[in-house]
Amino acid sequence: MKKTVAIFGGSQEATYKRIGQKNNVNIIFHSGKTRNGGNKKEFKTLVKKADCVVVLLGAVGHVSMDIVKEVCKDLGKDVLYHNGFGASGAIQRCVEHLNTAA
Repeated sequence: MKKTVAIFGGSQEATYKRIGQKNNVNIIFHSGKTRNGGNKKEFKTLVKKADCVVVLLGAVGHVSMDIVKEVCKDLGKDVLYHNGFGASGAIQRCVEHLNTAA
């Protein structure tokens, strides 16, 4: 069964999904941009669906990052942090994490 990776940050959703397809994972994407400092309910819905969560540090604000971290902790999900905007590196990191966790 295909694993699901949630990516928070960035703006290249189509690129993330294409690279996810190459790595045999489904991608759930959120730009991390929110009104009034984050939307915990929206983030929680995405995190629940994911097997692995990655936050692109160079592409998401502190408030959104903190909310994702808090939601992941509440739901018992691992959150990985990736420097920069790189889609390939972020997805590959999740794939490796999922393979070692399995």
